[in-house]
Amino acid sequence: MTPEEIPIWAPFLKRIPLFSGLSAGDLWRIALCLQPLSLPKGSTLFSQGDDPDALYIVTSGQVNVINTAKGMETVSAVVGRGETLGEAGVLTGEARTTTIRLVTTCEFLKLPRVDFEEILRDNPTILLHLSRLLVNRLRESHRGPERRLDRPQLIAVNAALGKGDRILFTLHLALQLLEQTRRRTLLVDMNPDAGAIARALGVKPVIATEQALREINFREPARLRTLAQQHPSGLEIFNLPASALAGRLYSGIYLFLNFLRDTHDLVLVGLGGELGDVEKSVLTEADTALLAGAGSNRPQFRQLEAELLSIADPKKVQCLWLGEHDAEEGLTISRQSQAIPWSEGIAERFELSGSPFEALDIHPKARRAMERLARRLGKVQLGLAFGTGAALGHFHVGVLKAFKKEGIPIDLISGTSIGALMAGFYALGLEPEEMEEIAVGVDRGWVYENLFWDLTLPRSGLFAGQTLLRFLRSYFGTREFSDMEIPFRCVAADIETGEEVVLKEGRVAEAIRASCGLPLVFAPIRLAGRYLVDGGLVAPVPTKALSEMGADILVAVNLTMPAGDRNDRRRKAGPSLPMGLESLKELTLPDALKAPNMVQVFFQMIYTMEYEIARATMAPAHVLMHPDLKGFRWTELHRARELIRAGELMAEQYVPQIKALIPYFSNYCQMPVRLSSPWSP
Repeated sequence: MTPEEIPIWAPFLKRIPLFSGLSAGDLWRIALCLQPLSLPKGSTLFSQGDDPDALYIVTSGQVNVINTAKGMETVSAVVGRGETLGEAGVLTGEARTTTIRLVTTCEFLKLPRVDFEEILRDNPTILLHLSRLLVNRLRESHRGPERRLDRPQLIAVNAALGKGDRILFTLHLALQLLEQTRRRTLLVDMNPDAGAIARALGVKPVIATEQALREINFREPARLRTLAQQHPSGLEIFNLPASALAGRLYSGIYLFLNFLRDTHDLVLVGLGGELGDVEKSVLTEADTALLAGAGSNRPQFRQLEAELLSIADPKKVQCLWLGEHDAEEGLTISRQSQAIPWSEGIAERFELSGSPFEALDIHPKARRAMERLARRLGKVQLGLAFGTGAALGHFHVGVLKAFKKEGIPIDLISGTSIGALMAGFYALGLEPEEMEEIAVGVDRGWVYENLFWDLTLPRSGLFAGQTLLRFLRSYFGTREFSDMEIPFRCVAADIETGEEVVLKEGRVAEAIRASCGLPLVFAPIRLAGRYLVDGGLVAPVPTKALSEMGADILVAVNLTMPAGDRNDRRRKAGPSLPMGLESLKELTLPDALKAPNMVQVFFQMIYTMEYEIARATMAPAHVLMHPDLKGFRWTELHRARELIRAGELMAEQYVPQIKALIPYFSNYCQMPVRLSSPWSP
């Protein structure tokens, strides 16, 4: 660093804890040795075990602090602007204990160890100060202080859409990010018509120019407030045509993007379709790149898809199709794709009314899909896992009724056995009241009329399972997992290998039939080269499958009980007067004939196994509902209404605990975005 640059950097250096207690003279000596360093996203600053050749100060961007043990890497912290890295190794001479990997393009100030040691020899007071500070830091690290693992997110949206659809999609996504996450959200409108989104919200736009940007010091993030505008909801809007960054400012574009991250938790950048150098840089640097398209703009979508594939990491690209998804669209760039229910009438209504809110009010499915997308991007998805339990599974319907009543959103859902059926119905789009109607209709009479026609030669099961499969097809038809309104998974067991099989592709009806196939009762079903049976044998409550789907908040319903609680023989009271036939048999039969029969032994074995597995795998759930259902039997289909009511009552008790985990229910948003009417400017 040159002497002329030191006065510019001095205020920044004084705010760094490592240097905050130094005199102006000592700080000047250190600043003279600092060297600027810039590295691209994905680079490794240093690795665990490396020689400590320098310490680094992060001046722009974010890095992951990674610990490696037994070949496994774990991110222990995310650090950014103003943090120091590698100081312990420079002071002690010991090898690096962590790996530092860049998650954005970063800028550093590097202090070589050779220069640092020379400064310490000439100024021992600096060594004393730094040694005390290092000791304090080591003490704090042994106490295990909490360190942030989250970091600001930069989300880029490129849309092959008509103007009206593009404005509405970007606008509502920004508002939903603010509403669903309740985090500081900035919308950067880089479209050629920058300002159109602000106008749609009733805000008179201020357009940022190249000259205005050149007057701002990107190393002082607070200065952005002079250019951004704030909507009454709390959403901040920055109207910045990409052309303003295409000239002399382009060389500092990564510093500018980090500048945006430093001021907000979520930065949504709306791009204008065509990809120039500025747009490509934004997409390359983005944590998530969204590509939205519609049928009327398919050629443009294909072109953008090809360009994105050449410049961005496909793992960070998510494709969105506005309208009904079909095979022709072929969202090949990424497995992370989603269809948003949309119609041409949405943009037309927007053009007629001028209200971006009215346009979606008459399309609730589109609004709900946008809400789910925002929760996914904001990492606040709620997942619900339904467990096994035969007739006790009607309890799940009550849970759904309570969630609906309280407005608790469900973004992902998984199930095992009867839980798979209930989860599948909900993922299909059925309301809890419709599910209750179906449950009440499947009583003992229905079972006698339908199931016993399904008896088969008991080679691998008493029933063939065809009647059950026909029942499932009457609701799910030929729908596949990709056709479900809500992402859904169900779990089955490979009866030959004992492996857990998470079903997530193919036809839903067959998958649920596999998950419900209780061994010996139903014959195994062959899917994807495996013979599959009831998933309760391996995952009675599928929280692991839910976690793998990407759920951030896990809620599980466990219906398993200890075998003793389900033992009908032990529940029977002693003989009563007048003495019944059962009591007479207990008194007169030999002990050998009083022992449990084969059927009772089999089911008690299943109960015991499911309960122990469920108890051992419940740790990941943030909220666990484990009702006491001793008063119900697993065969009592005719008691559906009672079980549903029990589920509703228990879920209501957990509502405060669940809402406490969901940012949407916080009350610190300046004005609730959930209001359907537009705000005045």
